[in-house]
Amino acid sequence: MKYKIGDLVRFVDEPIEGHITSFQQNEIVGVTDESGFEIPVLISKITLVHGNMRRADDDESPRSSSASNQRFVERGIYLGVDGEQRDGLAKFFIINHSSFELLVSIGERSGNKTTGLFAEKISSQDFIQFYTANFSSMGKWPNFDIQILRHSTQANLSTEPISKAFRVKPLDLIQSKEHDPIMEAKVWRFELDKPEENIGVDKLKDHFISHRPNRR
Repeated sequence: MKYKIGDLVRFVDEPIEGHITSFQQNEIVGVTDESGFEIPVLISKITLVHGNMRRADDDESPRSSSASNQRFVERGIYLGVDGEQRDGLAKFFIINHSSFELLVSIGERSGNKTTGLFAEKISSQDFIQFYTANFSSMGKWPNFDIQILRHSTQANLSTEPISKAFRVKPLDLIQSKEHDPIMEAKVWRFELDKPEENIGVDKLKDHFISHRPNRR
């Protein structure tokens, strides 16, 4: 069986679960458990745990969709990072505060090639974990290739698919965490559906002309 970074696995001979955080020589993988310690283990001694990789303390019952008489929320799709650097383990989430249902595909971009890491549907007002990494290797965290389709049965303005490359850098984690009411936890959040600011050529010309020093 082919495994990839971020897969949730269980040890065959021991009651241990964790996420794959490295591949090593001689058919050995590094599995990081909830304590943040990476444990080397033979790849033949683990098995994949199937599931959507939600937080372990999640409610199993699905979150109810927004009622039809509530205001339709068009924005609020975040990439969230949870964890403490002293504990070693960082967990990556997509958090959906919008009223859309999301079809999400995330890959790891390297040069002009992308390797798929995660694909899933995310309901409105819900979140899901898509990746796990060690804080100790923060400088080598992936450049994520994120593709998101937004879907709703309610009539609303057409939306373009979200398509962007995004990498969480060490400097990004200097800022304070924000409390996220859906996750009920403090996380670092990065808005994925924020409108791109487009100044335009004409506005750019006007800006420089208006700021040009007057000649005497």
